[in-house]
Amino acid sequence: MSANTLSAEDAAHAPHPEPAFPSLIALPAWRRIALVSDLHLGAQAPRTTQTFIAWLADAARAADALFILGDLFEAWIGDDLLDPAALAVAPEDAACAHDIAGALRAYTDSGRALFVQHGNRDFLLGQRFQQATGAQILPDPVVLTFQAERILLTHGDQLCTADTAYQQFRATVRNAEWQRQVLAQPLAARVLQARAMRAASHAAQARPENWADADPAEAHRWLTRAACTWMIHGHTHRPRNHWQGGELRQVLSDWDCDTPHSTPPRAQALWLSAQGQGIEVSSQRCD
Repeated sequence: MSANTLSAEDAAHAPHPEPAFPSLIALPAWRRIALVSDLHLGAQAPRTTQTFIAWLADAARAADALFILGDLFEAWIGDDLLDPAALAVAPEDAACAHDIAGALRAYTDSGRALFVQHGNRDFLLGQRFQQATGAQILPDPVVLTFQAERILLTHGDQLCTADTAYQQFRATVRNAEWQRQVLAQPLAARVLQARAMRAASHAAQARPENWADADPAEAHRWLTRAACTWMIHGHTHRPRNHWQGGELRQVLSDWDCDTPHSTPPRAQALWLSAQGQGIEVSSQRCD
């Protein structure tokens, strides 16, 4: 055995590199990509919902592909919201879900690509949603290659490592068996559970000490593992470009057009446009 060869026993105890993140390669024809996050659409946010639907039918058509990085919905209690029978059980939620799904289907039928990541509020989006809208649900995180640039896309909640209570909750609700048991419950029961969870979440968010942010060290570890220097995420509702050591962590804005008029409405998309061999980055209001 040479000095550079490990025995089977040594190899078993040697540190192994973490597996690479899943990847998506942009089609050569793509010239413009739009990215949004944290829209929190639903019957509780009619102005925000209508703003997004109008944007899909107009300005968003300038993109070849749209990426929604989590929390498209304020709450998604199961794909059976899209069934006609849901209108009798949860009329407001189901009607809103049908309107949004129809707008997304019109977008993909126009020839645009649509990609959606699960967020911390709509992790039950599934196959029926994909079929109804033409969307493709992406893993989180995923490396997008566009114009030879590798960009790490994620919702961002996994980066908030200091929020240990949420991370424990996340591990529970992302478990396939837990989801199976929840979805086996009647739709009416899930409506009540979702309302209770939203109320608890809003109460927790009212306390500033509960506002967790992405951990820069964890973000750096992810970028290193992905062989990327650019990350785009949402979740924290704190839009900003974080530069550190040649790495960029770009945080998307949430959407909210339903707050009191004293607060400026928020509806923003990040655009990546092919320019020669590079990428032009811009942020545009969508309201």
